[in-house]
Amino acid sequence: MEFYNQNIKDVIAQLNSNANRGLNENLILSARNKYGSNTLKAARNRNALKMLFSQFTSPLVLILIVASIVSFFLGQERDGSILLMIVVLNALIGFYQEWKAENILSSLKKLVVNKCIVIREGHTTEIFADDLVPGDLVKLSEGDGIPADIRLIDSKDFSTNEFILTGESLPSNKDHLFATNTKLTIAEMQNCIFMGTTVARGEATGIVYATGMQTEIGKISTSSQKIKIADAPIQIEIADVAKKLTFVTLIIAAFLFGIRLLLHDSLVLALVFSVSVAAAMVPEGLPAQISMALALAVARLAKRKAIVKKMASAQTLGSATVIASDKTGTITKNEMTITGCYFNGESFSVSGLGYEPLGSISNEQGKVLKKDSLGDLKIFFLSGFLSSTGKISPPDNYHPSWYCIGDPTEASFATLAMKAGFTLEEIEKNYLFVKAFRFDSFRKRATIIRKHKDKTISSVKGSIESVLEASTKLIANGKVEELTAEIRRQILSMAAAFSQNALRVIAIAYKDLETKGNYSIDEVEQDLTFAGFVTMFDPPNEGVKSAIEQVFKAHMKVFMITGDNEVTAKAIAKNIGLMNEGNELPTVVNSTTLQTMSDDDLKTVFQKRALLFSRVSPDDKLRIVDLLMKLGEIVAVTGDGVNDTLSLKRADIGVAMGKNGSKVAQEAANMILLDDNFATIVVAVKEGRTIFRNLEKTIKTNLSSNMAELICVLFGFVGSFLGVATPILAVQILLIDLVGEMFPLIMLTYDPPEKNIMENRPRNPKDKILTKTEMKGIAFSGIVMGIVAYVAFLYSFFMNPMGVGNYEKAITITFVSIIFGQFGNLLSRRTYENVLGKYLFSNRNLLLAFAFSIFCIVLVVYIPIFNLYFHTYPLQLLDWLLAISAGVTCLLIFEIKKKNSQKSKYKQHYIKPLFFRK
Repeated sequence: MEFYNQNIKDVIAQLNSNANRGLNENLILSARNKYGSNTLKAARNRNALKMLFSQFTSPLVLILIVASIVSFFLGQERDGSILLMIVVLNALIGFYQEWKAENILSSLKKLVVNKCIVIREGHTTEIFADDLVPGDLVKLSEGDGIPADIRLIDSKDFSTNEFILTGESLPSNKDHLFATNTKLTIAEMQNCIFMGTTVARGEATGIVYATGMQTEIGKISTSSQKIKIADAPIQIEIADVAKKLTFVTLIIAAFLFGIRLLLHDSLVLALVFSVSVAAAMVPEGLPAQISMALALAVARLAKRKAIVKKMASAQTLGSATVIASDKTGTITKNEMTITGCYFNGESFSVSGLGYEPLGSISNEQGKVLKKDSLGDLKIFFLSGFLSSTGKISPPDNYHPSWYCIGDPTEASFATLAMKAGFTLEEIEKNYLFVKAFRFDSFRKRATIIRKHKDKTISSVKGSIESVLEASTKLIANGKVEELTAEIRRQILSMAAAFSQNALRVIAIAYKDLETKGNYSIDEVEQDLTFAGFVTMFDPPNEGVKSAIEQVFKAHMKVFMITGDNEVTAKAIAKNIGLMNEGNELPTVVNSTTLQTMSDDDLKTVFQKRALLFSRVSPDDKLRIVDLLMKLGEIVAVTGDGVNDTLSLKRADIGVAMGKNGSKVAQEAANMILLDDNFATIVVAVKEGRTIFRNLEKTIKTNLSSNMAELICVLFGFVGSFLGVATPILAVQILLIDLVGEMFPLIMLTYDPPEKNIMENRPRNPKDKILTKTEMKGIAFSGIVMGIVAYVAFLYSFFMNPMGVGNYEKAITITFVSIIFGQFGNLLSRRTYENVLGKYLFSNRNLLLAFAFSIFCIVLVVYIPIFNLYFHTYPLQLLDWLLAISAGVTCLLIFEIKKKNSQKSKYKQHYIKPLFFRK
C-alpha cells in the first residue's frame, strides 16, 4: 500500500492506530506476530561444512584424490600418503581463507538505531527500535536516527538527511500536509521518512507503516541478495585451465597405460606408470599457491586502506575498464565546508576542509584574522553560528573524525566560528535561545532569536537575494551604513560569480530587537543589517584530482553518478579534472533524459572516457551498470549509500565506503575503502594489476615445471626400450611441487609492479592466460628444463654405472636439476625486461623463499629417513655443481629467447611499418 498518497486519517485507520494514544498492548502483540521484529536480516553466510567440501571439487584436486586411491590400492603407500597430504593441505588453506573472508563484516543490525521515543496507550516512552511495529506513533527531533519507514502526521520545520537512500547531499524538506495523487520516487515523498536516514532539522511525529525487511532499505537488501554474483575473471581462468589440464592428463595417462599393456607390462606396472604421468601433469600445488598469493595480496591491500571480502576480487579491479563512482561521500567528503567569506567590504579565504576546525581565515593580503582583533566584525561570525542549530562533534568511538549533528550546512558555521577563535559552548552560554523561525522555501531564510545580557538579537541567514531584500543597512569598516542599490548590485554580482562555480552562497544578517514576550516573523526579518555572506561546497577528497589523472593514463573511463543537480555535477567534474579529451566538459545525463534514451543511445554516450549522471534513481544506476557489463566492460562501482546496493552487487567489483558508508552497501560490496577516498581506488587498481601479473607468472611457471617433469617421464619411457632406467620417480615429482616450488611461487606475489604497469590498457577478460602463443612458450620452457635435467641424469648415470647407490644419486640429480631449472624459469618470467639487473633483488621475500626451498632440498638429500622415503641419495660437491649448472643454463636460454622475442616485436611494430607503408 502506498501510504504517501493517503490522507492522515485513512493511514491511521488502516494501521489500526490512534493519533493521540497510539497502539494498545493487544494491537502491538498482533502486529508483532504478523510483521515480526524490526530488524534487517543479514545475507546468510555459507555453511562451514559446505565451504570445506567445496575445496575438494576442483578437477585438479579430484585427479590427485583418484591418484592417491590408486597408489594405496597398488601398494604405493608413500606416494599415496604424499598425494593425500597435498590434497588436505590445499583444502585447509582454501577453507581458512574463504571462512575468514565470509566473516569480515558485522551484521546489518548495526545500521538500525537502538532506541526511539514512542506513544503507546497515551504514554510517551522510550523503547528499543527492534520492538517497533506498524501503527506505532514515533516522536522525532533533530539528530535522531529514523528507526523505520514512517508516514508523518505532524511536523514543524522538518527535514532529513537521505543521502544514503537517494544520493542527494542536501537535506530533504518534509511536510506532513503534503498530498499527491501521482506515483512518486522515494526522494519525492515529502510526507514520508525512511529507516537508516537521520533528522537534519525540526521536530515531527509519525506513524510507522513498514518495519524490518518491509522498509525501503529492507527491500533493497532483499533485491541485492537475489542478484547472482558473477565469478571473478581469475576464477574463470583457473577453472578453464583445470578443465584443459584434466582432459589432457586423462588422455595422456590412458594412452600410455594402453601402450604399456601392449608392451606386455603387468596391469600393476602399467597403472603405476600412468599414475606417475598423471601426477607429473597435474600442478597439485597450484590451488594452494593461488590461494596464498591472493591472501597475501589481500593483507597488503588492507594496509593500504582497502578491505577485500572475496580473495578473487583482489585482482578483478586491475582489469576494470570503467569506474562508475558515486559523488557524495566518495569523490567528495560529504562535509559542507565554508571556503570563503565576504564582510566588512573585503573578501576572505578560509583554509581547511570538512568539519574539523583546523584552518585559518585570511584576507587578500594573506593577513590572518585573530579573534582579539575582530572588534565589531565579530558580529559576522556570531550571527552565522547563532542563526544555526547544526553542531559539530570531535571523533568518538562511533566516528573516526569530526562529524556534524543536524543540518550539514548549519554545522559548517560552527566550524567557521571555531576557526575564527570562538568557543561554541561559551557563545551558547552567553546567547540564550529564545525562539526560532525555521527555513522555508517561500522566505528562503532562517532566523533564531537569542538574548545576550540586556539585549535581544535576531540572527538571520538564507539565500543572498532573500536576505538582501530584508536588509536596509550593512556593517562595513566597523560602521553601520545605508545599503544602497549600487552596493546591492555589487554584492549580487559577486555572489552570482561564486554560484557559477557551484559554490553555495549563504548570506548573514542581524537585528537588535526590543525585549518582550513574543515576536512575529515580520518584525524580526525586516530592517536587517547585512553582515556579509559565505561561500561553501562539499569538497573533493584529498588526492582525487591526481587519482583521476592516473585512471585516464591507465586507459580507464570514469562515470560520476550523483543525486545532485547538473550544475553541481559539472562544477565538481571541472574541479577534479574529470574531463574528456581536449579538456572538454563531460556530457550530463539526468534521470529524465535517461528514461528517454534507448540502450543504443547510451552505448554511443558510453564511448567517452568521462560522463556525468545526475538525479538518477537506484534503478537507473543498475541499468547503467548492467548495460556496461553487457558491452563487455569490466565495471567497478563505488558508493556508500543504500541506494548503491543493487549496483554494487551487480558490478564486477563493488567498492563500498567503510567510514561513512551504510552497512547494507558494505555487505553487498566486494571491497571496502576504509578512508572513503576515491584516490584509494587507484592504489587498488595498481595492486589489482600487479596481483594478476604475479598470478600469471605463477601459473605459467608452475605449468612449465610440470611440462619439464612430463618430458623427463616421457624420456624415461623411451629410454626404457634402450635399457635406461626411469630418470625420476612419482614421489620425487610431488616433492618438487611441494618444497621446490610452493614457497618461491607463493612469494612471487610480493614482486613489485613493473614501471609501466599503470600505462597499459586494462586486460581484456576474454583474453586467456593460456593462449596458443603462451602454451608454446610454456612447452618451450618445459622442454628445455626437461632436456637439461635428463642430460644431467644421463651424465650421472653413465659416469659410474656399477657404483653403489648410483641410480638413487642419478635420480636425485634429476630431482635437484629440475628445481634449479625451475628457479631459472621463475626468475626469467618475473619481468619482460632483463631480470639480471636491479629487478633481480627487488623481492626480498622471493630470495628468502629460494633459500628456504634449498634448505628443504638439502634436508631431503642428506637425512637418512628422507633418503629412504623419497629414494634420494647424498650428493657430492661436483653433483651440486652439475645441478646448479643445469639451472644457470636454463636461465640463460630463457633470457636469450626473451631478448630475441623483444627484438622481433620491435621490428614488427616499429621497423616494418617504416618500410612497408600502405
